[in-house]
Amino acid sequence: MHTLLKKITHIPWAVPLSLLVVCVLAYGLLIPSLGFYWDDFPYVLVYHRFGPGGYPAFVASDRPHSAWIFMGLTWLFGDRPLGYHIFGLLLYWLCALLFWRLIRLIWPKYEQEALWAALLFAVYPGFLGQPKTIIYNHHFTAMALYLFSLIATVRAVQGEGKGWQHSLSWHLPAVLSTALSQFTIEYFLGWEAVRVVAVWLTLKQQKPGPKQRLRTSLLHLAPYWLATLGFLVWRVLFFRFPTYQPLGGGEMRITSINWWQDILSQVWDAVFGMWGHALPHLSSQDFSRPFWLAYLLLTLFSVGSAFLFLTLQSAPSDGHDPHKPTEKTFGASALLMALAGIGFAGWPFWLVDLELSIEGHFRSRFTLAFIPWAALLLVALLHFLLQSRFRWIKTGIIGLIALLVGGSIGWHFWNANFYRTQWVDVQRYFQQLTHRAPGLESGTILLINDMQSIPLYQDDSLTALLNWTYAPDNTSSQLDYMMYYLSVRLGLDLPALEPGLPIEKAYRSLHFTSTTDQIMVVHHEPPGCVRVLDASHPERIPLSLPEPMYPALPLSNLTLIQTEQTPRAALPAHLFD
Repeated sequence: MHTLLKKITHIPWAVPLSLLVVCVLAYGLLIPSLGFYWDDFPYVLVYHRFGPGGYPAFVASDRPHSAWIFMGLTWLFGDRPLGYHIFGLLLYWLCALLFWRLIRLIWPKYEQEALWAALLFAVYPGFLGQPKTIIYNHHFTAMALYLFSLIATVRAVQGEGKGWQHSLSWHLPAVLSTALSQFTIEYFLGWEAVRVVAVWLTLKQQKPGPKQRLRTSLLHLAPYWLATLGFLVWRVLFFRFPTYQPLGGGEMRITSINWWQDILSQVWDAVFGMWGHALPHLSSQDFSRPFWLAYLLLTLFSVGSAFLFLTLQSAPSDGHDPHKPTEKTFGASALLMALAGIGFAGWPFWLVDLELSIEGHFRSRFTLAFIPWAALLLVALLHFLLQSRFRWIKTGIIGLIALLVGGSIGWHFWNANFYRTQWVDVQRYFQQLTHRAPGLESGTILLINDMQSIPLYQDDSLTALLNWTYAPDNTSSQLDYMMYYLSVRLGLDLPALEPGLPIEKAYRSLHFTSTTDQIMVVHHEPPGCVRVLDASHPERIPLSLPEPMYPALPLSNLTLIQTEQTPRAALPAHLFD
């Protein structure tokens, strides 16, 4: 049996299949019960109203060259979440596979280290947004393009001796995919530093002389630098900064010691701190005990399976020991590449004063640029320990990687369950809302409290669902309804809590027009019910109503509710039970 298992783990497709299994365990088990989150709703509302052709105008204000992704995805999957979630899982698997292939190309003799890095890539626990499927399919498509471009660059350099036609056949698609990724989304711009290291390491065996290697490296890298320069010129000088401003207008912050300390803290979290999520949760917290037990069983199963698989993979096959390659070049060179990636990954965000967080479901998106290089750095450090003659160290390293992989699988299962419960909570909220307001007059503004019970949804994403629910047949760019968090919008989109004030709100290509005479105050604090409030019934005002919302009560106009509307407003039936 042991011999059979060892043979199975050494077949050519064992690594791709193992990465797929890991991705399914981490991200796929709860897919049937997941839905749309955050900006998913505005994007799917655009499809509902205009079809795929609505995206060029919708994304024109911030990433005008990203429309092709949303047009393609919505053409395939429409307005149902299941297809997006399955595609997102496969896309993450593809990125892990491309990263594995990149490591194998640069260090072909280090099969085991390549496997470790790919597995850690596949379960990176610092990114919490995988279930936001429409939005992050956009990001992972750009990531796959960039990883492919790095692979193609290495292939072009490796084939230099076969003639310029061979190199061109790889450089051309590599430059095109780099440019497409950068113009689609700028998250991975810092990876150009990784390309420099990859080219240098690839040429090391072919051209040992530093001067000749430097000259050849510059020739290979020049097309990518020109493409990147073209993007930067367009982005900074022509398109400029329509949303986030460089350093938030405080350019002198870059000279502050505190600013740099904050940057180092974010790097630590993105590279090392996030592995703390892989440690088992020993309390059910807000989840049920059955789910907590399922989480523990999945974690234990994943750790055990990973340990068995990695142990079998590390065993010599046909006399070849992957831990004893003839050329000991992996450790220092992998460390160099990892540090180059980590050192430049965060600057597209930091230069516009955005901070990453491994605890925040919104700000964790900035960890995407760190994923490959955080995995490679850990493997490079473990590789140095692997040089020890003590066999127990090798077993300990395999055990550590199995713990990180299995624990991270359990963490992603835990995270997906949080998304699942949020999907149920937003459904309950709107079901109660439509019960209390079977219809709403066009132009109604729902002034709501900040709902910590559904933190995965902001007021603009709830606005999209509100319009889909109460105006499902509207196919214009005019929004019929708006939801405002009072604490966020007062003084901005909501000028003041006074009657008769005009309200104009542009949301990308969509537009809303109304006045403060069409406000309705709605409060929700689970486990309490959704409440529609006004000043004429003070006895009905819940004690949990935040103090800042009291001045809005005199504006709450309950005549906006259309009680006789037929048919009654209802959530999209194909999305909710």
